Amino acid sequence: MGFLILLVVLGAVAYRITSTEERGRYLEIGRDVLAQLKAAAMRPRPEVDAFRLVLQARMRYPIVTSTIAVLNLIVALALLFAAGAILWFVNDRATAQAEADAALKKFPNDRMVKLAHASLLADMGKTDDAVAELRTLLTGDHDRETNLTIAQMYEKGKRYSDMAGALDAAEKLSQSKQDKQTVIFMRGAMLEKMKNFEAAEAEFRKVLALEPDNASALNYLGYMLADRHERLDEAQKMISRAVELDPQNGAYLDSLGWVYYQQNRLDQAADYLQRAVQRISKDPTIHDHLGDVYFKQGKIREAVAQWENSLKEVESNSQADIEPAEVASINKKLEGARVRMAKEALLQKEKQR
Repeated sequence: MGFLILLVVLGAVAYRITSTEERGRYLEIGRDVLAQLKAAAMRPRPEVDAFRLVLQARMRYPIVTSTIAVLNLIVALALLFAAGAILWFVNDRATAQAEADAALKKFPNDRMVKLAHASLLADMGKTDDAVAELRTLLTGDHDRETNLTIAQMYEKGKRYSDMAGALDAAEKLSQSKQDKQTVIFMRGAMLEKMKNFEAAEAEFRKVLALEPDNASALNYLGYMLADRHERLDEAQKMISRAVELDPQNGAYLDSLGWVYYQQNRLDQAADYLQRAVQRISKDPTIHDHLGDVYFKQGKIREAVAQWENSLKEVESNSQADIEPAEVASINKKLEGARVRMAKEALLQKEKQR
C-alpha cells in the first residue's frame, strides 16, 4: 500500500504539469479502465487489479506511453475512486452518492473531481444537477472541453436537443482538426441515436474525410449500416478495417460478427461474436447477437443461454445502452425458443414410446 501512495504522490506532480485537456483524456481512459474492471466482475485491489489495468491501458492507448502518462492515469483512477466512481462501477450505489459528495466537499475547486462527480450524477439520472455543476466550470478557460462533457451528460439523459446545443458551443471553440473531428463524431453518434440515419452518416463521412483510418468512425458507420441491413459489403469492409486497426476491441469484434450474420456467414459471425463476449462479457447486445447466430445455426439451447445472459445483464446494469423495444424483442425470441424446445422434447418422448 505504501508503494501505491508513493506512486499517487508522484502522479500528483505529473498531474500539475499536464494540460487540462490531457487530464480530461486520462480521466476518460480511467473510466474505460474501470468499465473493464466492472466487465471482469472484480472489485479493485489497490496493488493488484489497479496496476494490472493501468499496464493494460498503457499497452492499449497510445497516449499512455511515458512514465508521466502512467502516473497521470493513476491520479485519474484515484480521483475517480475519491468521487465515488469505483463504487458506482461495482454497483455499490448505496454509498456512491455519499462518497462523491464527500470528495467534492473536500476538493471543491478541483476540476477533475467536479467532472467525475457530475458524471456520477448523470449516471444516477440527475442530468440537470450534473449540467448545473459543470456550468460552474464555464469560466472562459477550457470551455470547449466543458461543453463536450455537458453534451455527454445530456446524452446519458437522452436529451438530444440539449446535447446538440452543447456540441454547437464546443464546435465554435474548436480550433484544430482533431478538436473539430471529435465534435463531428459526437454529433454523428447523437443523430444515430435520434434515428436520423442519413444525417448521422453525413457526419461520420466528414470524420473519415479528415481521417480515413479513424477506427471509431469506421466501426460506428459500418455497424449502423449493418444493423439496418444496408450496403453490407461496404459495412463489412469498414468494420474489418476498424478491427485491423484495433484487433482487441470487443465492440469492433461484435460489429464484425454482426455484419457477418447479416451476410449469412454464420461460422464467421459466431467466431467474432464469441471473441467479443470474451472481451466484453457484460454487454447485453453482444449476448443478444450471439444468440441470434446460434438460433440461425439451429443451436437452440445455446441461443437460449445467450438471450438469458443478455436479459441478466440488462437487469444488473441500469446504465446498459439498450432500448426497451430491444429488451422486448429478446424476451419474445426467448419465449419462442423455449416453446420450440418444449415441442421438440415432447416429440422426442413420443418417438421413444
